[in-house]
Amino acid sequence: MRGFAIPLLLCVSKAALAHQPVMDMAPRWSNGYGIQTRVEYFDSDTTVWLEGVYTWDRSVRATFKLPNKDGTLGDLILGLPLKKYYNDGPSTSNWSLTPSARLPTGNQGKWKAGLSVSYSAESPTFYQLYDLYTWGDRVGFDLNAGFAFPGKGSGTFALWDVSALTSDDGDRVQTGPVFVYFKKNIMFRAEYKALIYEHDSDWSGSYFSLGIGVVY
Repeated sequence: MRGFAIPLLLCVSKAALAHQPVMDMAPRWSNGYGIQTRVEYFDSDTTVWLEGVYTWDRSVRATFKLPNKDGTLGDLILGLPLKKYYNDGPSTSNWSLTPSARLPTGNQGKWKAGLSVSYSAESPTFYQLYDLYTWGDRVGFDLNAGFAFPGKGSGTFALWDVSALTSDDGDRVQTGPVFVYFKKNIMFRAEYKALIYEHDSDWSGSYFSLGIGVVY
């Protein structure tokens, strides 16, 4: 996979309102594209997501996210991540501004707009990502940080996630480990988050997600 490394930010659900395919990390080149599928379990619900990305330029890309819950397709979510990269030898970082829109393609769907501002940085041994976002009445912050273990044509990331969200439905904070592995152009991601704070919200229980993606 061409120049594989790390930049950018899940999808819009009760569980998380940030992140972008593929796995927040690729592609990082012009005319690149990728697709991923993720299974989320949270609040006694299971949702399967189909997500994709295309880059006209590595700094300008388009994404889509489509949920499927109990065999029913939900609203299509489109994003336009705009990124500014900074390179310093083996290290790289970027700022990203991502406007998003939810289209009423599902049953009883509604139009909705969102905006994300994120910063990501990576060295050969450490990765970090910070994302502040808003979606309707929701405002959230997401942090991923941890160690990178590069291999020959592959890599492993052991990260820790902290997610905070406030909305008209209440407030909550979740935290837990994230594991990412890639081999050539195939990526795998697993994450678990425990609920450590909740106030007047409709949320209960923990969050678990498994995903696999491919980029070109």
